Amino acid sequence: HHDFVTKGSSDLSGIWEFYYNQLLTPKDFEQPQKPEWIAVPGSWHLQGNYDRMGYATYRVRLHLSGEQSGLTLYIPVINSAAKIWMNGDIVAEAGSVSPDRNSYKPKLLGSVISIPGKVSDIELIVQAVNYTNYNAGIGSTPQLGRSSTIFWDLNKSNGIENFFAGSLASMFVYQLILYFLYHRGKPHLWLALICLGVALRALIVHGGSFLLPNLFPSVPWEIWKKIEFGSVYSSVAFFPLYVYYLFIESAPRKPITFFVGIASLLFLTVLVTPQYIYGNLLEVAHVSLLLAFFYAFYSITKAWRAGNKDAKIILFGVAASFPFILIEILKNSVLFPVNFEFMYMVEMGVLVFLLFQVYLLANHQAKSYKSLESMNQNLEMVVTERTSELVKANSVKDKLLSVMSHDIKSPLAFLEGTLHLYNKGSINREEFNQFTHQIESDLSKTNLLVENILHWTASQLHGVKIKVSKFDVLEVIKQNLLLFETIAAKKRLTFKYNIEHHFEINGDRNIMNLVLRNLLANAIKFSHEGGEIDIQLSSGPKSLVLEVKDHGVGMNSATLQAILSIEGPLSTVGTDQEKGTGLGLAICRDYLMKTGGSLTVESLEGKGSTFVVEFPLA
Repeated sequence: HHDFVTKGSSDLSGIWEFYYNQLLTPKDFEQPQKPEWIAVPGSWHLQGNYDRMGYATYRVRLHLSGEQSGLTLYIPVINSAAKIWMNGDIVAEAGSVSPDRNSYKPKLLGSVISIPGKVSDIELIVQAVNYTNYNAGIGSTPQLGRSSTIFWDLNKSNGIENFFAGSLASMFVYQLILYFLYHRGKPHLWLALICLGVALRALIVHGGSFLLPNLFPSVPWEIWKKIEFGSVYSSVAFFPLYVYYLFIESAPRKPITFFVGIASLLFLTVLVTPQYIYGNLLEVAHVSLLLAFFYAFYSITKAWRAGNKDAKIILFGVAASFPFILIEILKNSVLFPVNFEFMYMVEMGVLVFLLFQVYLLANHQAKSYKSLESMNQNLEMVVTERTSELVKANSVKDKLLSVMSHDIKSPLAFLEGTLHLYNKGSINREEFNQFTHQIESDLSKTNLLVENILHWTASQLHGVKIKVSKFDVLEVIKQNLLLFETIAAKKRLTFKYNIEHHFEINGDRNIMNLVLRNLLANAIKFSHEGGEIDIQLSSGPKSLVLEVKDHGVGMNSATLQAILSIEGPLSTVGTDQEKGTGLGLAICRDYLMKTGGSLTVESLEGKGSTFVVEFPLA
């Protein structure tokens, strides 16, 4: 009464006739037989006192309406060799059926059988022989339906299985590449091997596509079974190893020895024993795999609590995949069997976990790209800054070379020429005395210039180093005024200061000397003949304020800005045609800024200039 057009195919699960240790043919059923009864699908050794190593005959009768046409019967792989009759004719054969173990030959092969039109009764007789598999008999559900439906279902099943296998194979290659690219890539190696094992299993097991056995029909059945079980047993070690190397700082090492030992023994058993022996160890693999999941939950949770941000994603991935693996374990369990029709639980579980793994890798790559973009932007800024510094350094170099070649060389050349004339007797002593004030003035300026250059070079190469000592500021001022007495007298300049108190401070005496000499030299240079230079000193809570004021030519805003810059003009002529570099004030300002002080200037063109210096008190 089944409508194959609207309802699709019908499964033939149910109770069949069963004849253990008998290989019956249609002729044998011409005489009455005494059947036993068994559920299809299912291994016969799980349904009665039957040895899995042996042979048996199944028989079922189907009654159709007689009006159905274009029907097809699909019988999946039977463990391990089979011969099928339909209405007295042999319609399919897989391997070699024989009660003799030496003559029997297993083969992984499903059968598609066409049903003649307008047939109302069908008798199916299936002989099954098993001397190799740990399960025996009809392990999957036979299907009856229209040819288009049966082939559509088969193609869909194969397509889904091949999709899973192809996805897992791609992930195997991807993870393997990551293993070779990263110096800490061992987790990717173990995950790649898990993907490979599940992909191979998907192409071999019952309910799968059987793509590999179909592509390589000459490969013995036992080899495919060893690959299938070897991949399952190996995962007992691969999965914990993946977790251990991914969170090596948090995952305990001792359980790894246990998992690797169990997996090695299981894999060795697969290599050296037949399938009906190593197949019995599947429960051991199931228990070990469950323990591996508990190890993973413990290790990943510990890593998460330790601050590993990746552990959260991996933990969710393991938790999401665990139900799929658990259902597959229960499906294949002898102790707690569960009838669950969906066939792709392992593949789904692994792919679900891989989604979390891929998300994690993609997240790392996105962060790396963002970090790289930020680094590139910072690098551009650094290059711009360094370029600016190089341009500035090149300008400084040019200025120093100019100073060395002109402002130092000129007075030395004048001194050398004067001494040469005096030594040759071209000028007498009285004539030579007329040049001594000029020589003293030039040497004083040159000495100050050399001192400025040395200070500036030291600050550029080694930075400004503060040497704190206690000293009297008034004494420092008086000592520096003595150095400029001769130069000031030449222009009839007067130093005017009214400092009543001695200021004893903790500071850098060398910096104060440097600043005072440059300020005094600058004031003398730009003061008119017969003028005054005022010096004032005051003390605040955190700084000492020194003012040096002249009543000379003053400066406009452009000149004022230039003299405080190292890139300022190379030479500025004084009121008595004195030449200079503008280097000293810029160096003083640089030193003061790096030590927390300051140098400011107030000036009016034609009225004079006032230089205000704040010395930080250490």
